[in-house]
Amino acid sequence: MSLVTVGAVGAALLTGCAGEPEITPPKTNVSFKPAPTFTAPTPSATGPVDPGPGVIQWYGTGGEKLLHGLIYQARSVQGQHEDGEIIIDLGPLSAQLEEARGYTVAYIPEQKTQDTWTKARERLSSGMATVLNASRLAVSATNKEKAAEDAAIGWAEIGEGIQGLKETDDRLRALGCMPTKDPWK
Repeated sequence: MSLVTVGAVGAALLTGCAGEPEITPPKTNVSFKPAPTFTAPTPSATGPVDPGPGVIQWYGTGGEKLLHGLIYQARSVQGQHEDGEIIIDLGPLSAQLEEARGYTVAYIPEQKTQDTWTKARERLSSGMATVLNASRLAVSATNKEKAAEDAAIGWAEIGEGIQGLKETDDRLRALGCMPTKDPWK
């Protein structure tokens, strides 16, 4: 509001300097309100948590696609590992994680759900990095046992990441975000 006043006073001074009669700035009813802040919903004893429009917006403007893409890619690589496949392409999972990191509406405005979403992505990323490091072709014969242990740790982290995605999906459903297709089937 002070910026508007300074501009109006400056205009009045300039007009006064040009030999024109001084004019008073018009009175306005413009008021500036601070941007609304979001308060995370709290569970009530009478029913489910009201997610607020932000959670629904996050889910509907790309969050569902990202979540389901991560679920699909993570379950796919884990399934290949469990089936004993020797060559597993982690590229699609890595690309999906990068897409989730770069999502412009990356924050879920419900703290517990945001925490499970963040932790799931961190576990998937960390597990994938551990698996990749353990599978280097340059692993010496003396380090193969250590590499196998590291790979097992990495796959366990990927499993924890998948569990975190499940928790995130469950929380979003409880908040009213219903998937167009069940990613777990």
